[in-house]
Amino acid sequence: MTILTADVRFHDGYSVVRVAGELDVNTTSTLLDAMETALSNRPRFVEIDVAALTFCGSEGLRALLHVQRAALQAGCRLRLCHVHGVLQRVLDVTQLYKAFTIDPVQVPR
Repeated sequence: MTILTADVRFHDGYSVVRVAGELDVNTTSTLLDAMETALSNRPRFVEIDVAALTFCGSEGLRALLHVQRAALQAGCRLRLCHVHGVLQRVLDVTQLYKAFTIDPVQVPR
């Protein structure tokens, strides 16, 4: 069984969603629910911290694109931070890194 946890924190003008675990077909609802919560505060931007993400499948990528669209529709920007490992590789191979603003700070490998 795959597990993904998502923690939402609110700050002045922005929200941070920290995800940990595996983002796949079984766990995308956790990310989508967290993003809905993050957007409820009407932030200027949302940061998704993926430092503790250990896997991202094709449905996970689809969910990330969905939350990107949701942020744009809500009038805010979305940024991925601490992109590394499997997610970085998948974003590079698919060239989906072009669809996101990605924090240049990388997690040490």
